[in-house]
Amino acid sequence: MGSDFQKLNDINVSEFMITEPFYTTPDEKISTTELFMLRKKIGGLPVVRDLKEKIVIGIITQRDIRLARFALAVEASKTKVRDLMSPDPIVVKLEDTLKVVLEKMFKNDIERLPVVDNNKKLIGLVIQNDILKAIYKHLTKL
Repeated sequence: MGSDFQKLNDINVSEFMITEPFYTTPDEKISTTELFMLRKKIGGLPVVRDLKEKIVIGIITQRDIRLARFALAVEASKTKVRDLMSPDPIVVKLEDTLKVVLEKMFKNDIERLPVVDNNKKLIGLVIQNDILKAIYKHLTKL
């Protein structure tokens, strides 16, 4: 059984990441971003500096928006993503393993991690549910 767990530990980010994730920019209106997330049934989006380079500078979640609306009475029509996003999000690299991803998620109590290259360019997204699917797929092969 120990070697089976070792195989599970060696699963690479590329095996369970979303390869073409949705994202937003800091100047996008929160109302537009929130509506997009609701329609696509997504809990959060990486925030990139611009649409061309896709350098990750933050992350915005539906929870961020709800809390801001509740606690600060934020008007979604005037608020921009930059006003509510979490800057400098924790990220993972393509070569990271499942263990590294889970450590970052548990240590920081987060559900999604942008996958970036060495220049912080967005190349993917890791979500807890996709990790569970990858583990299940691996376990059914045993």
